[in-house]
Amino acid sequence: MQVILDTNVLLSAILSPLGAPAKLLDAWERKKFTLVACEPLITELSDVAGRPFFRERLRASAAELLAAGLRDFSFYCRDLPSGPIAPDPKDSYLLALAEASEAAFLVTGDKLLLSLKKHKATRIITPARTSEILNEVQSKEQRNDN
Repeated sequence: MQVILDTNVLLSAILSPLGAPAKLLDAWERKKFTLVACEPLITELSDVAGRPFFRERLRASAAELLAAGLRDFSFYCRDLPSGPIAPDPKDSYLLALAEASEAAFLVTGDKLLLSLKKHKATRIITPARTSEILNEVQSKEQRNDN
């Protein structure tokens, strides 16, 4: 299963180690799904992590390590289609990434993106809902193993 985690989810995972975003990052590290990334996502992650709010709350190395992990251990899309326009145009690259990767889910806390519910084959859902889905999949796999 391929999943896109929006920048707000990635940074929330670093800020709050007990929340749903952190559980998703942990699930990715345990190879429960394939994370999808692209250069605009990594650039946005670095830019937002450099804002005063995050600089006061994060070690710079945490965001840098995450960016490096995205480059090295994700399904990395180099070529994104032009065309899809998000309600907030600066998020259009996420819809393009969803198209290029055919990801199952785009996970975000962004209300405007969530209002779309879907883009082509990709469902747009919250971190909490994604955690529920991953738990359901894991439970089903465990039942099938028995």
